Amino acid sequence: MRKLCLIVWGVFFTLHTFAQFHLDARLSNNHLWRGIEVADGMVLTSNLSYTFLKGHVCAGFWGGTNTTGQYKEFNNHLSFQVKGLSLAFWDTYNFSPQATYNNKEFFNYKASETGRFLDAIVSYRFEGKFPVYLSWSTIIFGRDRNLSNTENKYSSFCYVEYPLYTKKGWRVDAGAGGGFALNKAGESNHFYGTKPGIVHVTMKVARTLSLGGYKIPVHVCMVWNPQANQAYYQVAAQIISL
Repeated sequence: MRKLCLIVWGVFFTLHTFAQFHLDARLSNNHLWRGIEVADGMVLTSNLSYTFLKGHVCAGFWGGTNTTGQYKEFNNHLSFQVKGLSLAFWDTYNFSPQATYNNKEFFNYKASETGRFLDAIVSYRFEGKFPVYLSWSTIIFGRDRNLSNTENKYSSFCYVEYPLYTKKGWRVDAGAGGGFALNKAGESNHFYGTKPGIVHVTMKVARTLSLGGYKIPVHVCMVWNPQANQAYYQVAAQIISL
């Protein structure tokens, strides 16, 4: 028993020593996600997370809302990071009042009824002379179903991003992403569009402003969705970083 107590105490001490809370919040004119404008108007998003094991594991809560109350989202997330490789799971629940799916039962995890979806994301950021970022995500559970609500479609999103310019405090990133379903289930549509193809092309220009003793990261982001024939423009500022 004494040895077990020492082991438990050792594990707790290790986790506590290298653990840290983080809190950030952003203001933007809309909320964009994988070629989709999830919400417009003034949007506040925030992320409360807890990292441990020397930053290799992170767990947290992400939330978003707009000033009109027509957009409300609350997500749980867990990620594992080793150098440039990351594995993340996002349990996403959008309970906006005008949602066309189940937005009133947060703890409903029945596949055919739930209003949430679980997204698994594998990503890798290369270092050195070719710092490209690659990611693959698949919705492994939730409201990603066929029209008859009998099968999961496992909609996937592949994304590549590259920094075009990183000088004099400026950073310009360009990226593109495509969506498709691993299980078509007799249909051509998926979570991100009506057929397999490019649904997200973006260019993001970022810089950190100095106001008095405060550092405020800001960015302007342009997103084009060729499949939906839509384009979106975003201005955002990080107002809290702890």
